[in-house]
Amino acid sequence: MEKIKFPEPDDILKEKPSIKKYFKYFLFFGPGAVIASVTIGQGQLILGPQIGAFAGYKLLWLITVSAGSYFLAYLSARFILLSGISMVDLFAVKTKKGFLNWIFIAIILIFIPLFAATITTTLGRSLQWIFGVGHYLFWGISFSILAALLVVLGRYRIVEYTQAIFVAVLAIGAIISVIMIKPDLLDIIPNFFKIGYTPKQYPQWVLDYFESVGEKAKPIPLIMLGYVGTLTVTIITLVGYTGWVKIKKWGIFKDKDNPEEFSRNLFNIFKKEGKISYLPKEKEEVKKAGLLLKPIAIDITLAFIIVAVVSSAYMIAGANLLPQIKKLPTDYHLIEEQAIIFSNIAPWLKPLYQISVFFALFGTIYAGFEAVSRMLYETMSAVSKKIERIPYNKFTMYLLIYVLSTGIPLTILGAMGLSIILILSITLLFIGVIGVIIYGIGALYLSQKVLPREYRLSKAGLIAGIISIILLIIPLLML
Repeated sequence: MEKIKFPEPDDILKEKPSIKKYFKYFLFFGPGAVIASVTIGQGQLILGPQIGAFAGYKLLWLITVSAGSYFLAYLSARFILLSGISMVDLFAVKTKKGFLNWIFIAIILIFIPLFAATITTTLGRSLQWIFGVGHYLFWGISFSILAALLVVLGRYRIVEYTQAIFVAVLAIGAIISVIMIKPDLLDIIPNFFKIGYTPKQYPQWVLDYFESVGEKAKPIPLIMLGYVGTLTVTIITLVGYTGWVKIKKWGIFKDKDNPEEFSRNLFNIFKKEGKISYLPKEKEEVKKAGLLLKPIAIDITLAFIIVAVVSSAYMIAGANLLPQIKKLPTDYHLIEEQAIIFSNIAPWLKPLYQISVFFALFGTIYAGFEAVSRMLYETMSAVSKKIERIPYNKFTMYLLIYVLSTGIPLTILGAMGLSIILILSITLLFIGVIGVIIYGIGALYLSQKVLPREYRLSKAGLIAGIISIILLIIPLLML
């Protein structure tokens, strides 16, 4: 095959530095908005205020270490925008019998029913709280089935847009609440960098509250790890993001009529030759390739900033408001106590908080079902010809039947005493921390090995990748 040529970057990327240019960069914010929207959900609403309530500002460093996952997301997207080949396709060819793919498949098939159980319970309790009638199991299971049907039918544009609006309401409400509290920034900022601090025990009032609701206190390190998992770009969205950038036609896919077909052709060449031999080596082409990577750098950076600001706001608000009422989110009160964050602005905002919680959670369950379907389809197709031959819509239907048939019984077990917060923490630990670390190590090593020398990460980029993995490992050492 002849060497390909990279498309010309957008004019804005070639302009000289200016304020006008940097404002235009916001136009590249796209797939990162989906990551932010999916990320801002159960973790921010439940675990964030709870952690703030018992640890104050001292665990804000968990937000800092989650930045490592965003660099790994950049690394993964960088590879496909330069080579045209997805990372899961690379794993399928370059690991023995697609070993890494099967690890990710196993993690998802084991833990996605647990995710379904936690979100179904949280959504059900929010609806029961809003309407004041009915059992939360009825509400949660009914709307989970509705979300699954909408995914299969592919008719969810209106809810996607409303989700974005109401997630924005949740975010703005938390930020305004923090501004009204007027916390001391000099007391807050250092805690983002005190990496490794772990509280030895809960404050006495927290233990007393757990006892009053008949609930056992969860191990602090596990709650911390679960929260890191809800802050990170999970293995589900890591793979999903590489598909979304193809749809955006960024990088090597710019001006391509059919990015999917183009990617598959390049992958077939790679499998045949065992290396990437089709990329040009001229300095001008390498320079163009570098400019074509800027949109994902901007997109992912903005996603992290949004998630970090919102997550910080909920932790800080929880630290200042929940100890006053001596209450915090528990398995029995998953989302009610956090209403004080909105009520702190004005009591009449509580209904807006309730509506926002519903749309945020319902949007998350839909987005989660859609993202996991796409992630598993991409990952399994790379190692199984049978899966590759199944139409995507049919695969999605089969997967969602599996998720609901396993997730609903777990939801019922939760009603019988199985801790939802514990399940949530363990699930997020695997899909948002352990899975991401495995993915990141494989992506960093194989991308440096497979890409032509001209396109590999610089020494600074390689060091940043190693640091990103180390940052995600640090919370694991707390166990």
